[in-house]
Amino acid sequence: MITQKTTEKGGGDFAYKGLLMLLFIFSMSYAQAQTTEEMLTSFVESYKTDPMTMTATFGIAVGDDWWHVITERKEEGYKVGKGKQYTFHNLGPHEVELHKGKPEKPTWYFKFADKSILENVNNKVYTASTAAAKSMPSDVVAMDILDMDGFVSTQKDAALSYVVLEHFWKKDDIEVTRFARDSSLPSHGAEIVSLYTMKDKRVAWFSIGAEEAANADRNLDKGQVPNLFIFTKGRGKALFGDEEIEVEPGMSVFIGPYTKHVIYNPYDEPLEGVLVLFGDNIDYAKGQSYLEFLEKEYDFYKVNENEVVQAQTLGSN
Repeated sequence: MITQKTTEKGGGDFAYKGLLMLLFIFSMSYAQAQTTEEMLTSFVESYKTDPMTMTATFGIAVGDDWWHVITERKEEGYKVGKGKQYTFHNLGPHEVELHKGKPEKPTWYFKFADKSILENVNNKVYTASTAAAKSMPSDVVAMDILDMDGFVSTQKDAALSYVVLEHFWKKDDIEVTRFARDSSLPSHGAEIVSLYTMKDKRVAWFSIGAEEAANADRNLDKGQVPNLFIFTKGRGKALFGDEEIEVEPGMSVFIGPYTKHVIYNPYDEPLEGVLVLFGDNIDYAKGQSYLEFLEKEYDFYKVNENEVVQAQTLGSN
């Protein structure tokens, strides 16, 4: 009798687990079976309440299928503090519209190689910025940011597209990025997960496997912008400038412009950490140095501060 009850209970558990598995497979199949329009609409709806939404018009090409999005940020300032001396902002809901077809005027756009790449971003297999990561500007990647015919992006357009890249293609209120080798893509000889991309700062997690080397290509071993390596796991060797050093967890290394930086792993355990790049190399390939750009950027801080103070003074009168 005890044996019979045990067998029946085991059979019930098996059937229940089988049902759960069927439901899981069905839900995954449903997510993968979503149309392009359904997936894009879900991103649009989440972007309406994103505090980082930017005003922009951009295209989306999924294979040969074209869409475009028009966004207008909505914000309202309000005074805080005992003397109402500070200003905070309510952000959203924003106006975000999805339209079928190309934008009326040429602009920049997101290019997905095919629908499966959009599905992978939608299902969080990897982030959009990871899919767009390049070693060289000419690299063909799963997802790219390109200019339509008749349009040439400025530095401002590129900066705007990076912010949209980070926030339009993430739907959670709290944008969590998980990093591991199975959610990474190859770049610069390492496996990387892009954690956050902006024009002036790009942050990525990297993993260099056994007998792998990062930046070993002579076209990649130095650049115009500084790099900050933060090592968190494993061991390795690195050529920084003319000096070879051992790298290990608990170390950070700042690499200035035009300084060689090749990292290799002769050990069994992956060498992992976080990399911060202070800008885009391509911006400084035609004459201006990163340091000259910084001086101009710091000049802007003064101009901007004066404009904000002037507007605040006029508003209080």
